[in-house]
Amino acid sequence: MELFTDNRIEELEKKIDLLIKNYRAFKEEKEQLSIKMEKLEKENEELKRRLDETANERKLVLDKVVGILEKLETLDF
Repeated sequence: MELFTDNRIEELEKKIDLLIKNYRAFKEEKEQLSIKMEKLEKENEELKRRLDETANERKLVLDKVVGILEKLETLDF
């Protein structure tokens, strides 16, 4: 009695070929997603930096406005 028939070997070869094909497709998709994620992380860092700059500028403007208001309070009209 044969352990593997020709038919069974062909079936296994087809399954192995399918596994290899799927592996390559998943590997390619993973690489593309990694590139996309890296790009999004860079964009996120840039947006955080710009938000920080905006917050700092806002604080400077607010400090100037408060300074002007304090000067106006000391004036006698």
